Amino acid sequence: MIPPRSIPRPSRLTWTLWLLAIATSGSAYGLRILASHHPDWVEAVYARRLYPALAHWVSLPARLAPFSLAECLLGLLLTGSFGLLLWAGWRGRHQRPRLGILLSRGAPVVALVCGLGAHVFLLSFGYHYARPAARNAFGLTPPPPDPVALERFARRCIRQAALELAAAAPPRTAERGSELPLSPAQLADLLAESFRRSPELTHLSDVRFAPPKAPWLSGLMARAGISGIFIPFTGEPHYDANQPASSLPFTMAHEMAHQRGFAFESEANFVAAVICIRANHPYIRYSGWAGAARYALRDLARAPERYAAVTPLIGDELRADWQAQGRYWSRYASGRLARVSARLNHAYLQSNGVASGIANYNEVTGWLLAWQAARRETETSEPETGEPAD
Repeated sequence: MIPPRSIPRPSRLTWTLWLLAIATSGSAYGLRILASHHPDWVEAVYARRLYPALAHWVSLPARLAPFSLAECLLGLLLTGSFGLLLWAGWRGRHQRPRLGILLSRGAPVVALVCGLGAHVFLLSFGYHYARPAARNAFGLTPPPPDPVALERFARRCIRQAALELAAAAPPRTAERGSELPLSPAQLADLLAESFRRSPELTHLSDVRFAPPKAPWLSGLMARAGISGIFIPFTGEPHYDANQPASSLPFTMAHEMAHQRGFAFESEANFVAAVICIRANHPYIRYSGWAGAARYALRDLARAPERYAAVTPLIGDELRADWQAQGRYWSRYASGRLARVSARLNHAYLQSNGVASGIANYNEVTGWLLAWQAARRETETSEPETGEPAD
């Protein structure tokens, strides 16, 4: 009679790994829930005190490196993981793999790493999802939908975009529309200056952030439908360097807004528009007004008569720039990578409390209308910095 094979009991190391994994993952989840119930604590302690110091020091290596550290770290991680798999396969080539050992030891290690990663993400950026950053910084509350105010704002955006574009007088091509009349480094410096001058962000005026960077894999970003991305682990905003120039200032400012704690996509779009409009260069202001106009027109399309009354105001040059942006992104929108990327981004946003997911990008006009109304209440004969008077 062959005695039955005894089932090995989990070792002390396995139990320790599981306890650590449960503790780290559970505490990360608990702290995230606690933060969502106390946004005032998040604002006072994390956003105003802890995050500025963390952002300053986390971004120090990225400020020194002229290339994307996040891209390099991702390459090292993928290479290291592949090498580890090869080493494990070579070492165990004469042994039969035992699923029980892999699960008992591998699963808690994976859970532990995920728990630690969750804590790092929360500290480096994730807690911002628990606070209304734009409301706290700008003192605004988006008004109820108002087609009249929206039409008025769309008209102003189109008018101001035309004025700024004429003042910038950038070179143009038939395929890409207007070209950037300054270098990307100059653009980043002017945007950073506009952020520093913003009275709503004085608590960040002394923080030295990493500049926006164009990764080597910009083409892959475009195929994934990503115009820009902020990596909190290195403190680096990234942008697709190949996108049409007319959208580049807005994209850069959007990622720099994430870098400064505006986690929701609608809030980052709002801050990007305001920062561009306040910048000391007409082409950057043009990108801000044009970006705001696109979102305003998208919402105004729900009122067809008002939309039809505004669209004839769009000048040929602005229309050509929007068409160039549409041609560029339409090359990749139907690709499998872009579809997968959109689903992952949607799931990521919803997991962080953004109920509408990727639709949140378009929920910006309420903030813009509130900002416009507040400006009208306080506006004097002096225009806002860098903006021509009406």
